[in-house]
Amino acid sequence: MNVFWLGFITYIASSTILSTKEMPFMLFQPLQLLGLVAIFASSTYLIKPFFETEYLKIFFFLFAFWAIIILLRGVSFNKDVLKLIFLNPWFGGMFYLVPLILLFRRNFLLYKKVFSAILILSVIFLLYSLMFRGILTEVIPDDRNRSVVEYFTKSLGITALFILFTQMYHSKSKNLIAFVTVLVVLVLGVFQARRGVLFMGVLGLLFAGYLYFISAKSKLLSGTLLVGLLLAAIVGGVYVFFNVELEALYYLQDRGVTDTRTGIEVYFYKDMQGLDWVIGRGMLGEYYCPTMGQGNYRGTVETDYLNMILKGGILNLGLLLVILIPAIFLGLFHSKNYLTKAYALWILFWLINTHPSTVQVFTMNYFLVWIGVGVCYSSFIRSIPEELMKSYFKPAE
Repeated sequence: MNVFWLGFITYIASSTILSTKEMPFMLFQPLQLLGLVAIFASSTYLIKPFFETEYLKIFFFLFAFWAIIILLRGVSFNKDVLKLIFLNPWFGGMFYLVPLILLFRRNFLLYKKVFSAILILSVIFLLYSLMFRGILTEVIPDDRNRSVVEYFTKSLGITALFILFTQMYHSKSKNLIAFVTVLVVLVLGVFQARRGVLFMGVLGLLFAGYLYFISAKSKLLSGTLLVGLLLAAIVGGVYVFFNVELEALYYLQDRGVTDTRTGIEVYFYKDMQGLDWVIGRGMLGEYYCPTMGQGNYRGTVETDYLNMILKGGILNLGLLLVILIPAIFLGLFHSKNYLTKAYALWILFWLINTHPSTVQVFTMNYFLVWIGVGVCYSSFIRSIPEELMKSYFKPAE
């Protein structure tokens, strides 16, 4: 388990730092490959397939089979294609393998290690943010700066929200690290006017607040505290947005009313033909879109559910939904503990963000979705009382 998560952290930390284009590829690409070796080698020991329901078993293998078809439709032995598949966690082929974590042995060591990995990624995110603060906070309409913020926040920082979702199982110091990480994510989103990052951060905090409220012993005290914080944030945010002279806020105001998606989506709808909607165009599938200044064809749609259709068709998206929607329902309404509810809300959080952001990528965000599927479909885990669940994660005080 340690080898798997250390391999993943090595891979994603190396990939993220390469997004700055200020570090030598010859140093960090070998680290990516080393991380992949650790991931694949450890997975052979960790995979122990077990399904509690025939429903999940059938649809999981259908989804996995279709993911392999999508991947094979883009595979070639061209050097550049192989590098894209294995070394690009966002637009390559590695994320098609993420659902296989559902086949790992489901035990509490896995869930503890997930928490540890998220905290390590959060610390790396904070260190990277200090190291590259010039790129991250420079308020200019530069594509590289905006991309670096996207990679840093979504690859490393955003899953700190899951620590806040499960704050009842962590020490105050761990919750503080997670909270500071989320604040930095929001600040960077403001500086580079990343509306998707800001939406994810704010929505995640609202979900975390909801879980804090329903898990608190004193509903009156927790409710008053949350309402007070929400009002203070709204009033303070509105005041700063309209009264403080900060270049980043002018940039955010300008982009806040700019529609950057509709034109792309119109081209996507026009170019997709009948069969394309059903089975997609494969991992390297593209569509005609001459508006972005990067050639006449694009291989991605920032609206991620459309991107899933581009690559694997409605069949791809449909198989995913028939797995995830029941998981959310089971986790939220048929569970006796907040770990399951937290995973269910994370799956819902991820699904909502398929509209404003690219989230089906080889990051902890997507790993949490499939770990959550295993948790939510497990009648055993759902039946564990909350006090017993706390004893697994948080030593008695």
